[in-house]
Amino acid sequence: MQGGNARAWYRSGYRLWDPLRRGVIFVFLTLCSPLLWAKHVDDPCRADLKIGSWCRLAINDLHPTQPGVGLLQVQTEANALKHKSAKKLWALAEKKRIPVVIGPDGRFWLVDRHHLTRTLWSLGMREVPVVIEGILTEPELFWSQMQAHHWAWLKDERGHEVKPEQLPNHIALLPDYPYRSLAGFAEDAGLYAKQGQIYFIEFAWAQYLGEKLNWRQVTADNLPTLLKASEILACLPAAATLPGYPGRACEE
Repeated sequence: MQGGNARAWYRSGYRLWDPLRRGVIFVFLTLCSPLLWAKHVDDPCRADLKIGSWCRLAINDLHPTQPGVGLLQVQTEANALKHKSAKKLWALAEKKRIPVVIGPDGRFWLVDRHHLTRTLWSLGMREVPVVIEGILTEPELFWSQMQAHHWAWLKDERGHEVKPEQLPNHIALLPDYPYRSLAGFAEDAGLYAKQGQIYFIEFAWAQYLGEKLNWRQVTADNLPTLLKASEILACLPAAATLPGYPGRACEE
Protein backbone atom coordinates (compact mmCIF):
# COMPACT_ATOMS: atom_id res chain seq x y z
CA MET A 1 0.00 0.00 0.00
CA GLN A 2 1.38 3.41 -0.96
CA GLY A 3 2.10 5.94 1.78
CA GLY A 4 -0.69 8.36 0.77
CA ASN A 5 -3.25 5.57 0.48
CA ALA A 6 -2.18 4.17 3.83
CA ARG A 7 -2.68 7.51 5.55
CA ALA A 8 -6.09 7.92 3.91
CA TRP A 9 -7.09 4.41 5.01
CA TYR A 10 -5.94 5.09 8.58
CA ARG A 11 -7.85 8.37 8.80
CA SER A 12 -10.97 6.77 7.34
CA GLY A 13 -10.76 3.89 9.82
CA TYR A 14 -10.20 6.30 12.69
CA ARG A 15 -13.32 8.25 11.73
CA LEU A 16 -15.34 5.01 11.55
CA TRP A 17 -14.14 3.83 14.94
CA ASP A 18 -14.31 7.20 16.69
CA PRO A 19 -18.13 7.20 17.26
CA LEU A 20 -17.92 3.62 18.52
CA ARG A 21 -15.08 4.49 20.86
CA ARG A 22 -17.02 7.46 22.25
CA GLY A 23 -20.00 5.19 22.78
CA VAL A 24 -17.93 2.64 24.67
CA ILE A 25 -16.44 5.36 26.88
CA PHE A 26 -19.90 6.80 27.57
CA VAL A 27 -21.28 3.40 28.60
CA PHE A 28 -18.23 2.74 30.79
CA LEU A 29 -18.55 6.04 32.61
CA THR A 30 -22.30 5.64 33.00
CA LEU A 31 -21.97 2.20 34.57
CA CYS A 32 -18.87 2.83 36.62
CA SER A 33 -19.34 6.39 37.85
CA PRO A 34 -21.19 5.26 41.00
CA LEU A 35 -18.13 3.20 41.88
CA LEU A 36 -15.66 5.91 40.96
CA TRP A 37 -17.44 8.49 43.10
CA ALA A 38 -18.68 6.21 45.88
CA LYS A 39 -16.46 7.82 48.50
CA HIS A 40 -17.70 11.38 47.84
CA VAL A 41 -19.99 11.38 50.86
CA ASP A 42 -22.58 14.12 50.38
CA ASP A 43 -25.84 12.52 51.50
CA PRO A 44 -26.94 12.59 55.14
CA CYS A 45 -27.46 9.26 56.88
CA ARG A 46 -30.96 7.76 56.93
CA ALA A 47 -32.35 4.71 58.68
CA ASP A 48 -33.46 3.19 55.34
CA LEU A 49 -29.96 2.99 53.83
CA LYS A 50 -28.53 -0.34 52.72
CA ILE A 51 -25.46 -2.13 54.04
CA GLY A 52 -22.36 -0.75 52.37
CA SER A 53 -23.83 2.73 51.90
CA TRP A 54 -21.70 5.76 52.73
CA CYS A 55 -23.26 8.84 54.29
CA ARG A 56 -22.43 11.83 56.50
CA LEU A 57 -23.51 11.81 60.11
CA ALA A 58 -23.36 14.25 63.00
CA ILE A 59 -21.08 12.94 65.74
CA ASN A 60 -23.86 13.84 68.18
CA ASP A 61 -25.90 11.06 66.55
CA LEU A 62 -23.21 8.40 66.94
CA HIS A 63 -23.74 6.08 69.90
CA PRO A 64 -20.63 4.38 71.37
CA THR A 65 -20.52 0.60 71.73
CA GLN A 66 -17.59 0.50 74.15
CA PRO A 67 -17.39 1.98 77.65
CA GLY A 68 -14.13 3.94 77.44
CA VAL A 69 -11.18 5.15 75.35
CA GLY A 70 -7.47 5.68 75.88
CA LEU A 71 -7.15 9.44 76.17
CA LEU A 72 -3.36 9.37 75.93
CA GLN A 73 -3.73 7.79 72.51
CA VAL A 74 -6.41 10.32 71.56
CA GLN A 75 -4.19 13.23 72.62
CA THR A 76 -1.24 11.82 70.68
CA GLU A 77 -3.34 11.42 67.53
CA ALA A 78 -4.82 14.90 67.95
CA ASN A 79 -1.34 16.44 68.22
CA ALA A 80 -0.28 14.64 65.05
CA LEU A 81 -3.35 15.82 63.11
CA LYS A 82 -3.95 19.30 64.48
CA HIS A 83 -2.29 21.06 61.54
CA LYS A 84 -4.40 19.29 58.91
CA SER A 85 -7.25 21.14 57.20
CA ALA A 86 -10.87 20.09 57.65
CA LYS A 87 -10.80 18.71 54.11
CA LYS A 88 -7.80 16.50 54.87
CA LEU A 89 -9.34 15.32 58.13
CA TRP A 90 -12.48 14.35 56.25
CA ALA A 91 -10.40 12.44 53.69
CA LEU A 92 -8.58 10.67 56.52
CA ALA A 93 -11.89 9.60 58.06
CA GLU A 94 -12.97 8.21 54.69
CA LYS A 95 -9.71 6.31 54.32
CA LYS A 96 -9.83 4.91 57.86
CA ARG A 97 -13.49 3.85 57.39
CA ILE A 98 -15.83 4.59 60.30
CA PRO A 99 -18.36 1.72 60.47
CA VAL A 100 -21.81 2.02 62.04
CA VAL A 101 -24.77 -0.27 62.63
CA ILE A 102 -28.36 0.91 62.32
CA GLY A 103 -30.39 -0.32 65.30
CA PRO A 104 -34.08 -1.24 65.54
CA ASP A 105 -34.97 2.29 66.64
CA GLY A 106 -33.10 3.89 63.73
CA ARG A 107 -30.18 5.00 65.88
CA PHE A 108 -26.63 4.77 64.58
CA TRP A 109 -24.14 2.77 66.63
CA LEU A 110 -20.40 3.28 66.24
CA VAL A 111 -18.80 -0.18 66.05
CA ASP A 112 -15.17 0.86 65.52
CA ARG A 113 -12.93 3.94 65.28
CA HIS A 114 -14.01 5.33 68.65
CA HIS A 115 -10.54 6.80 69.14
CA LEU A 116 -10.45 8.38 65.70
CA THR A 117 -13.94 9.84 66.18
CA ARG A 118 -13.01 11.21 69.60
CA THR A 119 -9.85 12.70 68.06
CA LEU A 120 -11.80 14.36 65.24
CA TRP A 121 -14.30 15.72 67.78
CA SER A 122 -11.46 17.23 69.82
CA LEU A 123 -10.18 18.89 66.63
CA GLY A 124 -13.53 20.58 66.02
CA MET A 125 -15.21 18.23 63.54
CA ARG A 126 -18.91 17.76 64.19
CA GLU A 127 -19.73 15.54 61.21
CA VAL A 128 -17.97 12.46 59.87
CA PRO A 129 -18.33 10.15 56.86
CA VAL A 130 -19.52 6.69 57.89
CA VAL A 131 -20.27 3.38 56.19
CA ILE A 132 -23.24 1.21 57.11
CA GLU A 133 -21.74 -2.03 58.44
CA GLY A 134 -24.96 -3.72 59.48
CA ILE A 135 -28.68 -3.33 60.10
CA LEU A 136 -30.40 -4.98 63.07
CA THR A 137 -34.18 -4.89 63.32
CA GLU A 138 -35.16 -7.00 66.34
CA PRO A 139 -35.07 -5.02 69.62
CA GLU A 140 -35.03 -8.05 71.91
CA LEU A 141 -32.01 -9.52 70.08
CA PHE A 142 -30.11 -6.32 69.47
CA TRP A 143 -27.34 -6.56 72.06
CA SER A 144 -26.85 -10.31 71.76
CA GLN A 145 -26.48 -9.87 67.99
CA MET A 146 -24.14 -6.92 68.46
CA GLN A 147 -21.85 -9.04 70.60
CA ALA A 148 -22.12 -12.06 68.32
CA HIS A 149 -20.91 -9.91 65.41
CA HIS A 150 -18.15 -8.34 67.57
CA TRP A 151 -19.88 -4.98 67.17
CA ALA A 152 -19.94 -4.14 70.89
CA TRP A 153 -17.60 -4.49 73.87
CA LEU A 154 -19.44 -4.60 77.19
CA LYS A 155 -16.48 -4.82 79.58
CA ASP A 156 -14.25 -2.20 81.13
CA GLU A 157 -10.46 -2.30 80.79
CA ARG A 158 -10.20 -4.67 83.76
CA GLY A 159 -12.70 -7.12 82.30
CA HIS A 160 -15.67 -6.20 84.49
CA GLU A 161 -19.04 -6.43 82.76
CA VAL A 162 -20.79 -3.23 81.67
CA LYS A 163 -24.51 -3.15 80.94
CA PRO A 164 -25.63 -1.56 77.66
CA GLU A 165 -27.52 1.15 79.53
CA GLN A 166 -24.27 2.12 81.26
CA LEU A 167 -22.58 3.06 77.98
CA PRO A 168 -22.08 6.83 77.60
CA ASN A 169 -24.35 8.23 74.91
CA HIS A 170 -21.73 10.49 73.34
CA ILE A 171 -18.16 9.95 72.20
CA ALA A 172 -16.98 12.96 74.26
CA LEU A 173 -18.29 11.36 77.47
CA LEU A 174 -16.23 8.18 77.28
CA PRO A 175 -13.92 7.95 80.33
CA ASP A 176 -10.18 7.34 80.16
CA TYR A 177 -8.92 3.76 80.07
CA PRO A 178 -5.11 4.16 80.35
CA TYR A 179 -4.35 0.55 79.46
CA ARG A 180 -6.47 0.85 76.35
CA SER A 181 -3.94 3.53 75.33
CA LEU A 182 -1.05 1.16 76.07
CA ALA A 183 -2.73 -1.58 74.04
CA GLY A 184 -3.24 0.84 71.15
CA PHE A 185 0.40 1.91 71.15
CA ALA A 186 1.44 -1.75 71.40
CA GLU A 187 -0.61 -2.49 68.31
CA ASP A 188 0.98 0.45 66.47
CA ALA A 189 4.40 -0.95 67.45
CA GLY A 190 3.50 -4.30 65.85
CA LEU A 191 3.36 -6.30 69.08
CA TYR A 192 0.10 -7.86 67.90
CA ALA A 193 -2.06 -7.58 64.81
CA LYS A 194 -5.72 -6.72 64.37
CA GLN A 195 -7.36 -9.43 62.30
CA GLY A 196 -9.74 -8.40 59.52
CA GLN A 197 -12.96 -6.80 60.75
CA ILE A 198 -12.80 -8.25 64.27
CA TYR A 199 -13.22 -5.17 66.41
CA PHE A 200 -12.30 -4.40 70.04
CA ILE A 201 -9.35 -6.81 70.34
CA GLU A 202 -7.38 -3.96 71.92
CA PHE A 203 -9.52 -4.32 75.05
CA ALA A 204 -8.44 -7.94 75.48
CA TRP A 205 -4.83 -6.83 75.27
CA ALA A 206 -5.47 -3.89 77.61
CA GLN A 207 -6.75 -6.25 80.29
CA TYR A 208 -3.88 -8.68 79.77
CA LEU A 209 -1.18 -6.01 79.90
CA GLY A 210 -2.80 -4.34 82.89
CA GLU A 211 -2.88 -7.57 84.86
CA LYS A 212 0.74 -8.41 84.01
CA LEU A 213 1.94 -4.89 84.87
CA ASN A 214 -0.12 -4.72 88.07
CA TRP A 215 -2.08 -1.77 86.69
CA ARG A 216 0.84 0.61 87.03
CA GLN A 217 0.03 4.17 86.04
CA VAL A 218 0.35 4.84 82.29
CA THR A 219 1.76 8.25 81.38
CA ALA A 220 3.53 9.84 78.45
CA ASP A 221 6.75 9.72 80.48
CA ASN A 222 6.73 6.00 81.30
CA LEU A 223 5.12 4.87 78.05
CA PRO A 224 8.45 3.83 76.41
CA THR A 225 9.29 1.69 79.46
CA LEU A 226 5.87 0.04 79.49
CA LEU A 227 6.04 -0.63 75.76
CA LYS A 228 9.41 -2.30 76.21
CA ALA A 229 7.91 -4.52 78.89
CA SER A 230 4.94 -5.21 76.63
CA GLU A 231 7.29 -6.63 73.96
CA ILE A 232 8.16 -9.42 76.39
CA LEU A 233 4.62 -9.86 77.69
CA ALA A 234 3.20 -10.17 74.16
CA CYS A 235 5.31 -13.26 73.56
CA LEU A 236 4.60 -15.13 76.77
CA PRO A 237 2.58 -18.38 76.53
CA ALA A 238 -0.12 -16.65 78.59
CA ALA A 239 -0.81 -14.37 75.61
CA ALA A 240 -1.24 -17.22 73.12
CA THR A 241 -5.04 -17.23 73.44
CA LEU A 242 -5.37 -13.50 72.72
CA PRO A 243 -6.50 -12.35 69.27
CA GLY A 244 -3.60 -11.12 67.16
CA TYR A 245 -0.99 -13.10 69.14
CA PRO A 246 2.35 -12.65 67.30
CA GLY A 247 3.20 -16.36 67.42
CA ARG A 248 6.24 -17.18 65.27
CA ALA A 249 7.30 -13.54 65.26
CA CYS A 250 8.30 -13.98 68.89
CA GLU A 251 10.94 -16.51 67.84
CA GLU A 252 12.71 -14.13 65.46
